[in-house]
Amino acid sequence: MHAWDDNGWASGLVEPLQADRSFALLAPEPGSRIDEGRWAHLARTSVRAVLELSPAKRYPSATLPLVDAVLVRMRHLDRLEEGRPPRDVEVVTVPLERAPAVRALALRGAEAIGGAGFDVLVGRGQRLWQVAARDEDDVEALAVVAVLAAALLAPVVPPGGGTIYGLKGARTRLEARGWRT
Repeated sequence: MHAWDDNGWASGLVEPLQADRSFALLAPEPGSRIDEGRWAHLARTSVRAVLELSPAKRYPSATLPLVDAVLVRMRHLDRLEEGRPPRDVEVVTVPLERAPAVRALALRGAEAIGGAGFDVLVGRGQRLWQVAARDEDDVEALAVVAVLAAALLAPVVPPGGGTIYGLKGARTRLEARGWRT
């Protein structure tokens, strides 16, 4: 796990996660800003969840880290009263140029579905956001993915690749696993 500085930025070495153990989102914007208010609003409105981040992020003098990480806790609004403790999901962000293998997976995923405009989106990608996952059926990770797909306007490559999809595909997969949106 990561250590954090006074701004809540990950300190030390931050590298891309393993492609077979994470969802990848290829964002067109180069910035690494984590906007907790916006993400929390999107969690509530797009996947019916409460989102909390750890640690809190600060961006003094409009500066941004080159790489960063955060822990995201998602709890479905229907399950807030359950006794089950929520799980933190790791999110890492790095410039996409640091992960050429992920870009290649995304291009192959776009090719597998006949492009459908995703090939253009992959070409515009500048920043990689990865969501650690136990597997492709990890509902907490998939809920985070849906929020990030909406917030970043980024296509999603599931663990191990093979396809690519957007917010609608993420929500459809989440609902198929029992998470009402």
